[in-house]
Amino acid sequence: MTVAATLNTYLEQKSCPFDMVEHPFSTTAADAGSFSSIPLKQVAKAVVLHDQDHYLVAAIPAMNKLMLPQVESILGCHTELAHEGELNPLFQDCEKGAIPAIGQAYGLNVIWDDALKDEDDIYLEAGDHRHLIHLKRKQFMSLMGHNPHGEISCAPDELYDLSHVRPL
Repeated sequence: MTVAATLNTYLEQKSCPFDMVEHPFSTTAADAGSFSSIPLKQVAKAVVLHDQDHYLVAAIPAMNKLMLPQVESILGCHTELAHEGELNPLFQDCEKGAIPAIGQAYGLNVIWDDALKDEDDIYLEAGDHRHLIHLKRKQFMSLMGHNPHGEISCAPDELYDLSHVRPL
């Protein structure tokens, strides 16, 4: 497998040409970037969330962690991380754990991190564990520009501990 069929069709419909980067088998977007000698700030990973009614994809730099309070503030609703068992029906043509950050190809809303707009090159999972899609900034912005965005991720050591907070 290379590019997931759904993603490939979407990119063709959007007249968005792309390059492929092949890499050794990896289980995370961060590993894929590292194996390909790509700066992790240029690798967009997908984090799948849901509110009460819908799933959505957060696209953030591969080395970062998602900040749910910032996502909720931008979207104006409560969101939670989707469980792994929820993902297969959403991304049927993708290998487990190789979800593309372009969720709109799968009919999902997307929110993206502003850090990605500063990169000349963006790489994202192609739907398998051996390929990344390479887009130029203009292509990425064309695909993501109309979606909500903001500072929704941070370095893991900057993520504050919310373990003491009890749900309302």
